[in-house]
Amino acid sequence: MVLQAPRPEVALEALADLLGPFIAQKQAVQYGIGVKHDAPGAPTNLYMHGPGGLLTFPGADPVVFHTIMGAQSLLSNLPANPSLYMNPTYYTITGVQGDTGNEKDGVCADAPVAGAKKACLITSVFGRYERATAEIELNRLGQLVDRADPMDLTLVGNPLAQQNPIFGAGPGNVAVPGDLLLIEVSQKFWDRAISFHRLLSQQLWAGNPLNNSAGGGYREMTSIPVLVNTGYQDAETGQTCPSIDSYVRNFAYGRVDTNCDNMVAAITDMYYQVKDRAFRSGMSPVRWVIVMRPQLFYAITACWPCSYLTTGCVLPNANHELTIDSADQIRLRDEMRSGKYLLIDGERVQVILDDSIPEDTNTTNANVPSGCFGTDIFLLPMSVVGGRSVLFLEYFQYSNPSLTDAIGNMVLGKIEGAFLTWIRQTNQCVQWQSKIEPRLVLRTPWLAARLDDVVYCPIQHERDADPSGPYHVDGGRTYRPGPSYYNVWQASR
Repeated sequence: MVLQAPRPEVALEALADLLGPFIAQKQAVQYGIGVKHDAPGAPTNLYMHGPGGLLTFPGADPVVFHTIMGAQSLLSNLPANPSLYMNPTYYTITGVQGDTGNEKDGVCADAPVAGAKKACLITSVFGRYERATAEIELNRLGQLVDRADPMDLTLVGNPLAQQNPIFGAGPGNVAVPGDLLLIEVSQKFWDRAISFHRLLSQQLWAGNPLNNSAGGGYREMTSIPVLVNTGYQDAETGQTCPSIDSYVRNFAYGRVDTNCDNMVAAITDMYYQVKDRAFRSGMSPVRWVIVMRPQLFYAITACWPCSYLTTGCVLPNANHELTIDSADQIRLRDEMRSGKYLLIDGERVQVILDDSIPEDTNTTNANVPSGCFGTDIFLLPMSVVGGRSVLFLEYFQYSNPSLTDAIGNMVLGKIEGAFLTWIRQTNQCVQWQSKIEPRLVLRTPWLAARLDDVVYCPIQHERDADPSGPYHVDGGRTYRPGPSYYNVWQASR
């Protein structure tokens, strides 16, 4: 019998059948493509270039500026770590009970017995947040109106120069890519990053698991106001744990400008109380930060020097005068503003500005005067003795063996640091969707403090970074309706 070699085209076809799945799997892992998840089938008509593109005016200067307001946030100062634990519990030793028994009479009698330790379990939960890019039509990518469609544009500045390490190189990374104004997909990804950053900056202060959706598709993390609070209970038994409670005071809607002495006294007392707790429990040194809204800090530093330099001064009688050098006050004010700190008991306590902290107006709270705003001030422990972090973010670790194995075999999506990303596709219409599950943990609530209902009255409220905020401004348009020469030609026939 004579064996004939297979025809070359048959051999190539068999080799392609053999290697095809492996090549597809490798491309899926690299580019985040794979098994189809249906997109709505209604692609956007908002592009930068091509017919109707936003940036298509011929001859425009290549340097592009922006007025996008980035959010100042505590988020960029929090360490972030991966975790696989869905329901972590944290023990806190809350005390040692009193002795039992009486003092001994005889030398051979039994002595009182030292009391038993008490402990309390606290916990925190993951949130679940998702955002998607706008749906795009693949064949629309790369289109240009004509040779005058500018492709040399460069964006100057970054509205969100600071961000949390949790974003890394993932969908929440708001670093401006070099091809942002040239490549359609890059700008869609950047839009999604801005959305994630705004969302998490706000949830840091507004998140509450009570707002979770019934179906589990949306979950909120426990925010700082929930953690810096009183009423702590054991996560297992519900037993109250008052020694874990934060130090919370109310300023009763007092105005900073007319109650500055009381303001200085209240913040100084907060700092004294938590320092005393830290020192007597062996937690020192502690790195604390004060977190407040930017304009509130501006209002406080305007009057802090005078009150700080004079508070506690008692003159013998009305004939005595206290002289304060105004230059010293101005110098202290300017140094605190430029260095972002408050001088408390001779210590410079760092201030972090965050414009996502909620605030009330007279339309939302009758206790706030017209033209003024009411908000809270937070004193937060970042680390304790030995530099151990006690306020930090965790995120569910998608890069675990079970999930990566599923992606490698089923081609479902792509892991990007703290984010899980997948593609949704209906024929040539696609969009990318990402998910992150963050958790905020405060291990030492009793070293944190909060001053509620502080009122400040700026000359004018600053612009709001949140598009849904009352002081957000933008303007302009989302697309540029360019000429259709085909329609002009048809009309002339």
